[in-house]
Amino acid sequence: MAAVLSLLLAPRMFTAVAGTDDNRWPRGVVNVYDASGMTDTMITAAERWTDSGANVTIRVVREQRDADVIVRSDDERLIELCGRDCLGYSTSIGRPSDGTSEIIMRGNLGGEPRPLSVWVAAHELGHVLGLHHRDGHDCSVMSPRAFDTRCAPSLAATRPTSSELACVPAPADVDIAAGIYGGAAATRDPRCR
Repeated sequence: MAAVLSLLLAPRMFTAVAGTDDNRWPRGVVNVYDASGMTDTMITAAERWTDSGANVTIRVVREQRDADVIVRSDDERLIELCGRDCLGYSTSIGRPSDGTSEIIMRGNLGGEPRPLSVWVAAHELGHVLGLHHRDGHDCSVMSPRAFDTRCAPSLAATRPTSSELACVPAPADVDIAAGIYGGAAATRDPRCR
């Protein structure tokens, strides 16, 4: 269990938009195509952000040609990019200059959505929206380590309940996204402090 608790979520590389500091997605809309086989997990994480109160819409699209972000599962590449303990990786924070980005998810997060897989997907989508890691142990899906936060994801192997996803994303995460795109956290669940 101790090895599981030390899992990392990868340092990030920031890709700035050339000639501007604005790396927001136009109108807060991001189209995501899942090539990893984790479509239900990505849909759940996308809905969590879309319903969060920040003025963002993350849509999981059916065709890769319609996507701004491609989600892949490639453990070898993931380990090369961020190490053996890494669960997910985003190729940019915010919208990169060429308008396309990639998320790489650990293969063992596949199958039916579960609390940890949705947490990792929501974390990576947070980077896609422009959020950076949040240090400290406060409740945040943007913590660089899944289990270093007071609202760490459950390791249950079953579909996540609403209660297990109450802090995905946490209001503090939504506040940051709302600072970029407008809006305000839709809920302030006391479990997410």
